[in-house]
Amino acid sequence: MNVPQPRAVLAAVLASLAWPALAQEPPVPSPSTLVEEVEVIGRLPGPALWRVSTPTSQIWLFALPGSGLPRGFKWNDARVAKALDGARELVLPPVASGGFGDLMALLLDPGHIIHLPSGQTVRSNLPADLRARWEDAARTVGQDAAHYDHWRPVIAALALMLDADKKARLDPSGGRAQLMALSRTLHVKGRPVAGYRAMDLIKGLADTPEAASQACLRLAVDTAQTTQDDTLKAAEAWARGDIDAVRARNDRSAECLGAVPEVVRLRDRVAADSAKNLKEELGKPGKAVVAADLDTLTRKGGLLDQLKAEGLEVIGPAWQ
Repeated sequence: MNVPQPRAVLAAVLASLAWPALAQEPPVPSPSTLVEEVEVIGRLPGPALWRVSTPTSQIWLFALPGSGLPRGFKWNDARVAKALDGARELVLPPVASGGFGDLMALLLDPGHIIHLPSGQTVRSNLPADLRARWEDAARTVGQDAAHYDHWRPVIAALALMLDADKKARLDPSGGRAQLMALSRTLHVKGRPVAGYRAMDLIKGLADTPEAASQACLRLAVDTAQTTQDDTLKAAEAWARGDIDAVRARNDRSAECLGAVPEVVRLRDRVAADSAKNLKEELGKPGKAVVAADLDTLTRKGGLLDQLKAEGLEVIGPAWQ
């Protein structure tokens, strides 16, 4: 029986990695320097970027795509390079981690956290039309449908989507590898905004309602059949800062992810930790770059809305 690693199970929900970097303490920029820098960066190509500042602090918010990019895909990083130059740090999305004990707990799985009880399978509970599509999708990604049968439906859906990404040769870092290479070149230290225990998140997925599970299975089927063709278009849209095109693609997953209680809790937790971090960053002198996925930044009530509600001027592309 194939068992996904804790980090692999979470990859479709929380795509994050820990990266080392070098520290640097920059001087506090003057107001005239801030204005000039905004004008220069605004003319450069690249993914979406926003700026918010106080008299002594400047934060650049960089939008990550929220999904993998084609392996070897290079995007124009001139804009974020200018934002990173002289920054005190780069703040990255949360990290999910798990130890050997967590892995053993999943392998044995006495509480059926990721596996169905004996005698049950994913396909046995599917309507005939969805079952046929599921089996076809499994073949599309190079697997037999039996490969996923003994996992809980929401875990099976995540596993199929991960296999679709592998089939399409996606880099799961979603632009973070190039971003961190750039930060190392500029000697800007990097850190995650928060750290979560992977096992707690995986346990939460086991409580997914049946209706939400089937919505996720349908999403996985659609993803398996369209990832290969959609990936490059989506990457190019993100790389040129086309927010509407990226959000339209992400919105297709809302029926699944918006109905999974653990995903909603995770999304809210990430948003709360990110908002808290932003307030702390704005209280520090100098400049910082905060990287977050596009949904965390631009959804209703997201980070950009919160900053605007605080009375701060958010400079960058329209998001509402």
